[in-house]
Amino acid sequence: MKGPSPALLGLDTLINIRRDQLGFYADMRARFGDTVPLRLGPYRSWLLFHPDQIEVVLASKAKKFIRFERMMKVLRQWNGESLFIAEGQSWHDRRRKVLPAFAQKKMPAYEAVFQQVAQDWVKHLSEKADTEGNLHLNADDIFAQIALDIALRTLFGGGFSEGMDQVSEHIKVLSKVAFRECASPFTLPDYLPLPGKREKKAAMAFMRDLVRGLVEDRLKGPAGDDLLQVLIETHVGDKQEICDDAMSLLIAGHETSGAALSWIFALLADHPAALAKCQNEVARTNEVQEMDYLRAVVDEALRLYPPGYTLFLRQATEDVDIAGTAVKKGDLLQIIPYMTGRDPRFFVEPNQFRPERFLTEPTWPFFANIPFSAGPRACTGHQFALKEVSIIAAELLRAFQPRLSGAFPAPEPKFSLRPQNGLPMIWEHR
Repeated sequence: MKGPSPALLGLDTLINIRRDQLGFYADMRARFGDTVPLRLGPYRSWLLFHPDQIEVVLASKAKKFIRFERMMKVLRQWNGESLFIAEGQSWHDRRRKVLPAFAQKKMPAYEAVFQQVAQDWVKHLSEKADTEGNLHLNADDIFAQIALDIALRTLFGGGFSEGMDQVSEHIKVLSKVAFRECASPFTLPDYLPLPGKREKKAAMAFMRDLVRGLVEDRLKGPAGDDLLQVLIETHVGDKQEICDDAMSLLIAGHETSGAALSWIFALLADHPAALAKCQNEVARTNEVQEMDYLRAVVDEALRLYPPGYTLFLRQATEDVDIAGTAVKKGDLLQIIPYMTGRDPRFFVEPNQFRPERFLTEPTWPFFANIPFSAGPRACTGHQFALKEVSIIAAELLRAFQPRLSGAFPAPEPKFSLRPQNGLPMIWEHR
């Protein structure tokens, strides 16, 4: 099976990935097909592009793989032993405990929070419009703040506040650190007196103190009606477990939902006909479950620009056959939703924004489109996230007419997939 040269232990491969990650994946698939062996330092790694292979790794033989420990070690620095990090029986136990937080019966309360957040932000942004009713903004930053506002309210019952800017900046630092340390072949020790290390330690300390303080206040005070209360009840008051899962939900939810909203609005602003259809739909009803076209837009944006553009590396815990490929114990496997969601074998005009493809039954294999991953370790809060971005998008589209300030942004692989150089837009008050 052919792949790039393993010379220099794959150093040239690592350089190419760092230079242009998405371009590297596309080049590998074009040159070598669905299964591409790579040398990454001491590891043999595989790029897997076919849904049949992905189904094996994520579902039918999922127990034979764990997430690559080196990456989990990076995230464990601030996420602790949360559901996001745990493996094996520990993961099963934590998942069983956390699932009630996302039960269907909880959704109406969360949807009410989404609605209130959206209305607050419409009011807040409307007040910032100029005399002609236009708002010039970096929409990527705005969506990150909106997603953080939702995370704080649903998790801790917190409201819109100026202090949220500080939380947002520290989460940005941790996302930057996570991407840098996960993508580097080695990491410099934290005790070195470097600016980046000081920034990292300050962000970790701030976030730990914030979450620990909120958890301790709740444990001492009256019960609330939010995700934190569910975590307290399911973890039977174990403060460390509560803090670890609260931290993971706060950071991961804020990161991915904000990115998803950025791509939804960038695509709508770039496709006036689709934007008009969405605005006509949200004008007809306030019920998001009746907004079929908006949901199709959300699904199509997630197909084209999934925030989780590549899944965490899996590592085989034993020899295993993956759809005809013999993988050895210790091998690494990479699955890239950004690539599988654009496969021309499964999607007509795969690089084009066509929400209509989601208005009918799927014609593609299930594992070809997995913006929330799939199998046992699929995103626990994916229904929460879909409702969140749909309700926020609907309220903002009622209030504003979005336009791009320049060309459509290039995707930049960070910890999630973000618009390169932000998302400069002009929103006209309707």
